[in-house]
Amino acid sequence: MIRRIRGTLLERDVDTIEVLAGDGLGYELQVPLGLTDRLPGVGDEVELHTVLVVRDDAMELYGFGTARERELFRRLRTASGVGPRLALAILGALPPDRIVSAIRSRDHAALQTVSGVGKKTAERIAIELADKLDDLGEGAPGLPVAGPSASAVQALRGLGYGQLESDDAVRRAIQSLDGREVDTEELVKHALQFV
Repeated sequence: MIRRIRGTLLERDVDTIEVLAGDGLGYELQVPLGLTDRLPGVGDEVELHTVLVVRDDAMELYGFGTARERELFRRLRTASGVGPRLALAILGALPPDRIVSAIRSRDHAALQTVSGVGKKTAERIAIELADKLDDLGEGAPGLPVAGPSASAVQALRGLGYGQLESDDAVRRAIQSLDGREVDTEELVKHALQFV
């Protein structure tokens, strides 16, 4: 099993990278959307946590920035109807804290914001995994999975900003408002100052 890879980043695409490891082999890894934005530049050293998925017709290597993301990917794949591509899509669309929170609170609407996750799949994920994520915790406090904050993040995503950039901008906008309640439109206006 390949659990981790370290080497030189040779190529990067939106959801695929190539790493030249110390053994001289080049490994292609599929990664969640947004991870390539957090990686160093081409030619620099990179280290990723990995999962090797072996199928009858292919061997695919998936890469993650943290061991927690890797474990969440594994757990998502244990839910009925969730294969590696859908699990990767979920990790690319929502931060790990938000995924764990949505599953544990059975927030189907948050899970349905991911392309490819319909109502039945969201329900199945929540039912099958709600009590199996306790050891992954909530991690650092994140934004709520529903309400104006979540809607503001989705609005920024719709404008072309990445998930991490959108989350950070909304979080900073909320802090700048000093607890003042605002609707989604106002929150988006404030968040645009931080992107």
